[in-house]
Amino acid sequence: MGRVEGAEAPVTLAQLVARFGRAWTICEAVGGGWYAVRRAGISVYGRHHGLSDVRCGATLAELARHLEAEKRLEGQTWQRAPTRPAP
Repeated sequence: MGRVEGAEAPVTLAQLVARFGRAWTICEAVGGGWYAVRRAGISVYGRHHGLSDVRCGATLAELARHLEAEKRLEGQTWQRAPTRPAP
């Protein structure tokens, strides 16, 4: 699946599962829309840098954009702040 940008491009559940299914469980929401739950928890450090355990979208295309954003964040290198001041 290519990147979904701009207008709501048609996206199927099968495409999302193929692209993100190893890391996310993707489900239809009871009240409408879609959600994805990360299969493995993330660290406090990852949360501090914007990673989420759950992402939602009104449509599959919107959810795809959110999951792509998570994937980009996961690929970034973050510089850790020292836990103790340097002597």
